[in-house]
Amino acid sequence: MPWAIFHRQFNFDFRPERGFCITIKPRPDPQQFPAKVIAASVKKNAAERVKSPTAAEKRAFEARAKRAG
Repeated sequence: MPWAIFHRQFNFDFRPERGFCITIKPRPDPQQFPAKVIAASVKKNAAERVKSPTAAEKRAFEARAKRAG
């Protein structure tokens, strides 16, 4: 799955394929989502795509996100 840094809140609607929507809140760290979500957010200028982090960077991002709440 690709990674992106979200600069503003982004809502993505999976319907009619699936029966739900997601809201992505902006964070300074990269976040990982399915390719269609990242593509839509970049198209709407809500995020910028970034390269995938290393395993150590990913663990650090996840730990920071858990501490932030």
